[in-house]
Amino acid sequence: MKNLARISPMLLLLLSGCQDVEDDHDHDHEHEVMTTITLTFSPESGGDDLVFSWADPEDDGSPVIDDIMLADGENYDVAMSVFNELEEPAEEVTPEILDEADQHQVFFTGSAVQGPATGMNASAVVEHEYADQDEGELPLGLSNRIDAQLGTGSGDLIVTLRHMPPESGEAVKVAGLAEDVAEGGFGSIGGANDIQVTFPLTVE
Repeated sequence: MKNLARISPMLLLLLSGCQDVEDDHDHDHEHEVMTTITLTFSPESGGDDLVFSWADPEDDGSPVIDDIMLADGENYDVAMSVFNELEEPAEEVTPEILDEADQHQVFFTGSAVQGPATGMNASAVVEHEYADQDEGELPLGLSNRIDAQLGTGSGDLIVTLRHMPPESGEAVKVAGLAEDVAEGGFGSIGGANDIQVTFPLTVE
């Protein structure tokens, strides 16, 4: 009986630990799990779409990242798609983001970019503009315009999807957030990042 008394607490601990792991897994799937971002650049002058991805399908911190290569003097319509590749088949998360557009915004920053979330940037080789809005006419960022009109060169394009649900009944996604990020970084706005990825970008 003494041996059983010693073993039972260990069994209870193991069972409790298994339950915690299962609960954490379920919790992740109640929220958006995001492993892959795809950017589709459609040249304004015509021609084939250019598709670039940041993908960590195993969600193990070792992503495969495409180099974004753009043509000097070209303008692009840019569509962003988000996927959860831990699912089989891969699940597209973009519709969920659209459903909660009033709680999400995509920000385009980095050394290669000039736009609302960076302000003026002497090292920029592309300029970003939002091309979509939520129902409150605030920018969303799943549809965008990127112009490669600033000269040739290379830098980083950082894409951040921010989740900003209401707090205490008050909206967290409000006007001017991109400008706030440009001035004070992401610590100056509410919410938390769903995903933030960095692409190398070159205009030539």
